[in-house]
Amino acid sequence: MLTTPLKLTNKYFVIGFISLSFFCNQNLNASNGPIIRVLISKEKNLRIRADRNIPLIFNYKNLIKKNVKGITLKKGKNSTKLFFDKNKSKVYEIKDDKGFVIKSYDKRGIWVGGKRYSGLIKIKFLKNEIFVVNILGIEKYLTSVVGSEMPHRWPLEALKAQAIASRTYALKKTGNALYDIDSTQSDQVYNGLESKTYRTNKAVKDTRSLVITHKNKLINALFHSSSAGMTENSEDVWRDKYPYLISVKDFDQKNPKLYWKKIFSNKELQILFPNIGGIKDMEILDITKTGRVKNIKLIGNYGSLDFSGTSLRKKMGLKSTLFRFNFIEVNTNPENNKIKNTNNSLLISGMGSGHGVGMSQWGAKHLAMRGYQAKDILKHYYKQIQIKPFKEIYK
Repeated sequence: MLTTPLKLTNKYFVIGFISLSFFCNQNLNASNGPIIRVLISKEKNLRIRADRNIPLIFNYKNLIKKNVKGITLKKGKNSTKLFFDKNKSKVYEIKDDKGFVIKSYDKRGIWVGGKRYSGLIKIKFLKNEIFVVNILGIEKYLTSVVGSEMPHRWPLEALKAQAIASRTYALKKTGNALYDIDSTQSDQVYNGLESKTYRTNKAVKDTRSLVITHKNKLINALFHSSSAGMTENSEDVWRDKYPYLISVKDFDQKNPKLYWKKIFSNKELQILFPNIGGIKDMEILDITKTGRVKNIKLIGNYGSLDFSGTSLRKKMGLKSTLFRFNFIEVNTNPENNKIKNTNNSLLISGMGSGHGVGMSQWGAKHLAMRGYQAKDILKHYYKQIQIKPFKEIYK
């Protein structure tokens, strides 16, 4: 419901908002394929602006702005303050949580924070945060995802394999009432127009609408950076077993970041695991056939905790579950910087990056350099699959 603006002593105007759903069908034509809603930001304060002199389109009953160059939003405890451009003399207070939609005819997109996005920008106010959702065709979305997930200078066939896998992953993803997919590594990375290049655009165009299926259903097209020689069975990382996500040989040995180390001080371990008073020892209970930690016991000053390798990786920010450990003391004396055996700090040494399931991106690069086509790369990492144009029935 919209109410007439009321001038208050503090110069705020109280208004209601309605959803501008009629915007959602504009500029999202069929040539872009299925529409996808991507969560790109959750903020307390937000600045949205036009890229150049072409203004943003932002109107609704009782408040029409034809030449808006920027919108500033600030989330309060029970409402959100809004003002246009840099005009702080007229501040509007949003009481409803229905939100609104912003669009632009500028091909250079709309700035949201420090990144530009094509398509529509939907604003919603939930849980004391400003949720920002980018609504656009999946093919446009993928031109950025490919460049966000893989260096755009990599072989074209590797980029094409990434495009097909990412298209499949996105269409398979089950979202919620507000958005379909996240823009971070929790799903797949999406940086808007900042990651779109001629080569990522070509990779998407050359694979237009192609998806990976198993028994006429979209697969869970998981991928990761590097497996360190062997990818992992899905059931050894999560509970679900997929016949197409089985362990295969990888070709990622030329990855410059194949090996990694991470050191935790005593203090850091106490902060991470306060219930057991830090870690004074660790016991690997179970490993997978590829050598990844499946289950592990942490022994502290006040007790112990059991973790799955996947849970511990997330808790400690490790690159993978393919790791081993020992306790060390780092001598900070610059004249004698040696490492001595003691149970002072924890050194975790590992290989690979990511969960290890599905397509290895570094492996895909190597296979492409050896002359493999995108479909051959995908059929190496995903078994018993078909690659064909998307249809709604595959879902």
